[in-house]
Amino acid sequence: MTEVLLGIDAGTSAVKVCAFTAEGRLHAKAQRSVPLVTSHPRWAEIDLERYWELVVEALSEVAERVGAVAGIGMSTTCPTTVLLDESLEPVRLGITYLDNRASVMMRGLAERLGGEEAAFEAIGNRMSPSTCSAGTLRWVMEHEPQVWSRVRHIGFLNTFLAARLTGELATDPTQASYSGLLSVREPECGWRSELLDAVGVSREQMVPVRPPEEAVGGVTAAVARATGLSAGTPVATGAADTAAAAFALGINKGNTAFESIGTSGVVTFCLDEPALDPAFLNRQHIIPGLWLAHGAMSTVGGAFGWLHSKVWPELRSLAELEQLAAESEPGANGVVFLPYLAGERSPLWDPNASGAWVGLRLDSRRADMVRAVFEGTAYGLLQIVRRAEERWHWRPQRMLSVGGGTRSRFWLQIKADILGIELSPGHITDASALGGALLGGIAGGVFRAVTDAGLPTVHSESDAILPSADDHRREKYQRMARIYDGLYPALAESMSALASDDQ
Repeated sequence: MTEVLLGIDAGTSAVKVCAFTAEGRLHAKAQRSVPLVTSHPRWAEIDLERYWELVVEALSEVAERVGAVAGIGMSTTCPTTVLLDESLEPVRLGITYLDNRASVMMRGLAERLGGEEAAFEAIGNRMSPSTCSAGTLRWVMEHEPQVWSRVRHIGFLNTFLAARLTGELATDPTQASYSGLLSVREPECGWRSELLDAVGVSREQMVPVRPPEEAVGGVTAAVARATGLSAGTPVATGAADTAAAAFALGINKGNTAFESIGTSGVVTFCLDEPALDPAFLNRQHIIPGLWLAHGAMSTVGGAFGWLHSKVWPELRSLAELEQLAAESEPGANGVVFLPYLAGERSPLWDPNASGAWVGLRLDSRRADMVRAVFEGTAYGLLQIVRRAEERWHWRPQRMLSVGGGTRSRFWLQIKADILGIELSPGHITDASALGGALLGGIAGGVFRAVTDAGLPTVHSESDAILPSADDHRREKYQRMARIYDGLYPALAESMSALASDDQ
C-alpha cells in the first residue's frame, strides 16, 4: 500500500487538511472556514485556540478516511505573529499579514537601522507589517506591556501548530524571512544581534530556525487521541504557503514564475541570486541557493469574499459573480475597481490604500461593478509583472496558476488577456497543501531531500488559456490599465486622510 502524506494548509480564511499519495494524488480533504477577527478597522487577527480546534476537526475527518500516515507537513499563511508563554500557550490572538496597526512602528525601526534603504539592505525586505513582524512585536511591547511580560517564545503560525502537534518549537527560513530579524540574503546565519537589539527582543525568545523538511517532532499521545493519528507520526517544520506551492510546482531554477490566488493574489518569481527588489516580498526558497520574490496583492481573492459577505450576500458563489460579470463587456462599461481592501502590498506598499469603484454613472449596472472587480485584480497583477520585467529584464510567457481562484476559467481568461501571458490551471488547486505534505514525506523518510528527483509536482490539468487575439479587446484593456495606473496616485492623499480617521 502506498504511503499517505498529510498537508495542513493553514490559511487566513480557511484551514485545509489534505491527504496525498506519495505520487501526489489527492486522496482525501477536509476544510474549515476561519473567522478573521477585525475588532478595529486596521486590525486583522485570528483566535489561535479556535484555529487549533478547526485543525483538530479537519485532521480527525481525514485521519478517519486514510488510516496510517507516513508524515505530516504544514504550509501556513505568513507572517502571522504568534506569541507563546512558558507553557507554549498563546498570550494573545495571532496577528496576520493583513493587520496594519504597526505601520508607524515600522518607520521608527527603519530610522534605528539607518533609514529605509539601510534597513532593506540589512533585512532584504521593506519595513512593512506584511513583510516584517518586528514592528508588530514593538507594537505589542508598547501597547500591551502586560501581555508582553508573559512572552517567552516568538514565532509564526507554523510554530504554534508544531507546538500543539508535537510539543516542540521551530520555524523555518521561508517564514523567518518575514521577521525583520535576520537577513533574507543569508538566512543560514540565523537571528542577527543588531536587528534583535533594534527591536528590543532577546535571542532566547526567538524559536529555532530549522529546515522546512526537518522533523520538528512526532505527534503527541494527546493529539493522537484527539485526531485518530498515530502517536509519533513525524511532523515537518513546514513552510510559508506560497513557498510550499512553489516547491510543489517544481519551481527549482531561476527565471521561472507562477501565479497563486487565495485571499491574496501573488505572482512569484524564482531567482538564482538574491537580486532583491523592495517592491516584492522576498524570502529564501525551500530549495537552498534559490530565492523567491513575491509580487503580492493583499485582497485579490479576498475582494470576492468581501462581495459575498458585505455587499451582495445573495450572490453566494464565485460562479454567480462571474455569471453576472459576463453580462458586462470588457472594460466594465468604463468602471474601474481598486482592490485595496486591506491596504496594499505590491507594488504600492501603502497600508492606507483603500478600495474604490471609479467611473460610476447613471447607466452603470451591478454587472459592470462586479466585472470591474475581476478586471481590477488583473490590472494590479499587471503592474507587478511590469515591475519584475524592469528589475530582472525578463517576462514570463506562460505561468501555472494555482489556488482556489483557478476554478474560474472566466477569471483566468480575463487575467490572460490583461497580462498577455498564457495561464495553465494546475491539476490540483491545493498546491500549498501538497508542498507541505511533501515536506512531511521527507521528514517521514518517504523521500530523501528537497532535491529528490522522485518528488511529484503539480502539472497543468487542461489546455492553457491563451490571451485573446481580439485587437479591440486588447486595446480596451490596455487603455483601462493606463487609467487604473493613474488612479492610486490621484487618490493616495485622500485615502491617507480617510485612514487617519480610523486610528
